[in-house]
Parts: sequence; structure tokens; C-alpha cells
Amino acid sequence: MDEIWLQVLMALMAGCAGAGVVLVVRRRPAEQVAAEPEPAPEPLPQREPDGWGPFVQHCEQMVLRASRAVEAMSSQQARNRLLTVVRRMDAELPNLRVLAELGRGLGATSRDVEIAGRVRGELAEVEKRFGAVTREVLELVEDPDPERVGELRGRFPLLRPISAVLPEPVS
Repeated sequence: MDEIWLQVLMALMAGCAGAGVVLVVRRRPAEQVAAEPEPAPEPLPQREPDGWGPFVQHCEQMVLRASRAVEAMSSQQARNRLLTVVRRMDAELPNLRVLAELGRGLGATSRDVEIAGRVRGELAEVEKRFGAVTREVLELVEDPDPERVGELRGRFPLLRPISAVLPEPVS
């Protein structure tokens, strides 16, 4: 039994010696490395505001607003009728994005400036049409009328074909 106590005493002394060495080494001041100043991060390039995105964003918001209002309707039959209108609006968004992307990609030549004006005009018109249809959908959510829903469906497509917006190609 004396051997066990001897081993415990030796382990305790070894532990104290190890702790003492660690404390002595830690108290030494760390060598200071000359800190080099970090180079300033490169500023991000400033992008000019996109004049084409807001048209698409407004139309997307109108579709979302109409969709949420229709989804909240209690009448299943009226909801289904109006959902067809909202889905048609949503189906036109990809073509609207293409038109906006076309506008972004145009250069500064006189022909491109003319095309950009036509594209911008079409986007503004489509934005107005989306707004009118959305207002009417919101009215129909409050007071469903199957005849007005049918008239509303007859207004589609809201976006003219891209070929109608662009001028005739020059040979």
C-alpha cells in the first residue's frame, strides 16, 4: 500500500513541476513581430443605377400582390377564375425580363438609342397595363363578377411581341 502512496506523491510533484515550467514560460514577453499595415481593400466599382430593373420589379410586385389577394378569397369558384388571370400575368414576366435585358444590352449608337427608347416605352406601357389589371383583380376579390373576369382575360397578352417593339432589320 505504501507503494501506491509513493506513486501518487511522485505524480503530484511531477504535475507541480510541469505547472511551474508552464507558468515561467508564459510570463516571458512574446516577441513582437513588426506588424505591417494591411493594404486598404479595393473599393467596389460603383455601378450606375439600373433604369431597366424597376419596370420588371414593379410588375413582379403587382403579380405577387394580386396573387396574395386571390389566394385569400373564400369562394373557391371565384378564386379559380381569378387565379387564371394571375397566372397569365405571371406567364408574361419572363418576356418582360427579356425586354428589360435587351434594353440593358443596348449600346450608344443612334440605332441603339432609338431601340432603347422603344423598349423603355413598351416597358412603361406594360407596367401601366399590369397596374390596371392588378387594380381590377383587387376589385374583383372584393366583389366577384364572372363577366368582368371574362373581360379581364380578354385583355391578354399585356405585352406586345418583341418583334413589334423592335424596328425592321436593316440589310
